[in-house]
Amino acid sequence: MDTSVAWINDYLDHPADADEQAELLTHAGFPLEGREDLDGDIRQDFEMTSNRGDCTCHVGLAREVAALTERTLLIPAETPPTSGPTAETFATIVNEVPDSCPHYTGRVITGISVAPSNEHITSRLTARGDIPRSNVVDATNFVLFELGQPTHVFDLDTLEGGTIIIRMARKGEKFLPIGEGAEEIELDGSELVIADAEKPVALAGVKGGALTAVTDATKNILIEAATFDPVMVRHTSRLHNISSDSSFRFERGVSAGQVDAAAERLCNVILETAGGTLAPGVLASGAEMPERIVATMRTDRCRSTLGLPIDDETQMTMLDGLGFEPTIKEGIITATVPWHRGDIHREIDLIEEVMRMHGFADVPFERFLSIEPVSDPADHLAREAMTKALVADGFVESVTHSLVSESDAAAFVPKGGSARRVIEARAAGEPMLRPSVIPSLLRVRARNADRGVHSLRLFELGSVFHSDSAGAHHESIELGILMDVEDDTGGIRAIRGVVDHVAGALAADNATVEPCDDLSWLAPAGRVSVGGNSIGYVGMLTAAIAKSFGLDQSCMAAILQPGDLMNQEPAEHQITRLPDHPAIERDLSVIVADSVTWAALMKTVGDASMPLHESTGYVTTYRGKGINAGHKSVTMRLCFRAPDRTMTRDEVEGPIAGLVASLQSQVGAEVRS
Repeated sequence: MDTSVAWINDYLDHPADADEQAELLTHAGFPLEGREDLDGDIRQDFEMTSNRGDCTCHVGLAREVAALTERTLLIPAETPPTSGPTAETFATIVNEVPDSCPHYTGRVITGISVAPSNEHITSRLTARGDIPRSNVVDATNFVLFELGQPTHVFDLDTLEGGTIIIRMARKGEKFLPIGEGAEEIELDGSELVIADAEKPVALAGVKGGALTAVTDATKNILIEAATFDPVMVRHTSRLHNISSDSSFRFERGVSAGQVDAAAERLCNVILETAGGTLAPGVLASGAEMPERIVATMRTDRCRSTLGLPIDDETQMTMLDGLGFEPTIKEGIITATVPWHRGDIHREIDLIEEVMRMHGFADVPFERFLSIEPVSDPADHLAREAMTKALVADGFVESVTHSLVSESDAAAFVPKGGSARRVIEARAAGEPMLRPSVIPSLLRVRARNADRGVHSLRLFELGSVFHSDSAGAHHESIELGILMDVEDDTGGIRAIRGVVDHVAGALAADNATVEPCDDLSWLAPAGRVSVGGNSIGYVGMLTAAIAKSFGLDQSCMAAILQPGDLMNQEPAEHQITRLPDHPAIERDLSVIVADSVTWAALMKTVGDASMPLHESTGYVTTYRGKGINAGHKSVTMRLCFRAPDRTMTRDEVEGPIAGLVASLQSQVGAEVRS
């Protein structure tokens, strides 16, 4: 926030120069971001955190300086004189939404003279970087930057029916904001507005309207001082892309308890600079005034938390300087939180205030720290294991946006579910949260195909979203794998091997794949399971899906949702000594029904009694001449090895004969060769 050094000093019993203000406020949590020397003053820009709306004004910053240096804070507080008919004579206020407008007040001044502001107000606003307009408008800006309370002034004679109504906008209503070059906007009904008997005259907490603005001809005014729901103000501001110094402060919270003091200050300034008569009474409407928050702090707890020996009396002095009116009994400080400190609720908040007053720069620190590294969490190790496995298989990791177009999302929504839409204008042509990673990878593949990349393997681990039939929202982590078909077999053997590699990296266990028709975009398709738990699907993308993404080549894809596997430590793979003796390999071809899976064959091999059996590998599958319909010939390669000697071929005949018998009895196999 831009500030004037002289303006801050207006509220201190003795001034602090620019360097002292900068140092003190930086140490209190408001870093200096910029400085500009002016004629007779200095402008300084301090960073404001979102929870400290009380310091978006000169009195707020002066309060911090006073508390840090034991200066006295001087806040203007004079009750303005009143005379004549009461305010109710001139106007009425109706608050239809007290939840969104907890406190709304109106004061009436008649017989003013609009003219330029006096030298003091003009110089203070100019030093801050603002442009003076007129004595009435400048008065509202002066109080805004003095006390942090936004206000607004209506030309009373332009308010239809002499009425102020706080209500929600009506869909289709038009509103012309105040300001040069402002354009009329259409309201959609979700905005909180201030209206007269006929039309909206202000966007509550955001912007006043041009039709009721103060002009040189204005004689009678209604002064608005209120507080609005921060979320409602932010919504309206973002919806219409209209922001203001008022919305900046309302979004950070303005307490109903500070409204009246700021309104009286504004009335005094206007009476001094524009003349007129303040009508007795206040027009007010809203919810009941809240109670001031009371928070307690254990002095011992403060010392142990901060690690600093700050005695009880010093803690009391620090909190008193900030306006907390502290009392102490048996080591417990009870603080009544001032209206302007909406960020203070708990003991730890008071401890932080003590820390700020002590000064972060004055905290002793060790030059050397002993740090014991902690192990990576299981999910991080799992991600790393999957990534390493895929990179080793020649895949490239992709990082894409989680939003996709409606057409891209449509085919990948789970059965019985629906895609989730983002209500955000900036989403433009991609308003859907992706139900799978695959459409994102297909867009990457298509872009690279357009650039002449003829072979590419892609993967991405990211979030996917959908809603079920009951409307419940679901989000999960999905590993998407996409690769070109690199041979003419027409099968999915290559990507099946990739899935096995990933499963082995996660759980030291191969995946099992069962044929299924669960997904419309994969044909053929298989359901992938690890340890008996289904974790995803693998298969060939349909030609229609590939074509819809502009791809001419065939692609294989897999989606895996590791789930619980990511919450356990990845499997450890032991390095073993290379063998000293040669192996004996035997190919075995068996004819089985098409329904017999490779997993069933491998289970039979694993159950067979073959002590020197080292491994079994898949060779090929044949269907054609000599093979009955509905059957296939599967060839496997059996490897045998003795750890201490060279085996003879006669030693493997017995185990193979036993395996053949098991295959015949368990899966109905017929030995082909």
